[in-house]
Amino acid sequence: MIKQCLVLILGIFAASCASGPAAQLPSGQAAYDIVPTGDVVAPRRSEIGPNDELSISVFREPDLSLERALVDSDGRVQVPLLGSVPAAGLTASEFARTLEQQFGARYLVDPSVTVALTRASLRRVTVTGAVTKPGVYDMPSRLSLVDAVALAAGPTNVAKFDQVVVFRRVEGERIGAIFNLAMINSGNAADVEILPGDQVIVGTDSLRQLYRDALTAAPLLGVFRVF
Repeated sequence: MIKQCLVLILGIFAASCASGPAAQLPSGQAAYDIVPTGDVVAPRRSEIGPNDELSISVFREPDLSLERALVDSDGRVQVPLLGSVPAAGLTASEFARTLEQQFGARYLVDPSVTVALTRASLRRVTVTGAVTKPGVYDMPSRLSLVDAVALAAGPTNVAKFDQVVVFRRVEGERIGAIFNLAMINSGNAADVEILPGDQVIVGTDSLRQLYRDALTAAPLLGVFRVF
């Protein structure tokens, strides 16, 4: 079952790729350069994300205000007069300042905008590979790699602790890096923060060969960074 799950996942990645040079997932410090440690203890910025729901109030402009504004899957909001405005990754107050600038540049004099995040969509992480209960899990406010593996009831007895991969989408492109869970658990390596939408795969010897097969089929650069 575990192997079948990974075959399906990697098949999606490789299906649209032409043949190209083999590459390797970055590990060690190179992995931390790509997937930073973050700070799972500090409160997370309450950022707007895809499928969230907002209320937008423009002072003394009821026709421009929205009681219910949905953030689309690309992280954008349809705003009267302004059209599609990027919102994902901003806090509600930051998005309000963005709207004030855009309204003020073209339509209003000294606009005052208030934005509230009225409903946050569920944030999820996918944990698969050599874990007891692979699946898609709702995330708490902040989550580390160790915690993500724990959500899936921990590694199985065939897990390769030095072959734990994190896949992430950054600026529209997917990146991947490999971490040593044993070193993290022993305090000899830093844990990393897992973000909503990340995919965590705990490898085995057989799964490692599947990584190689998928990477060989992908047109990648010398170091595996984007796929």
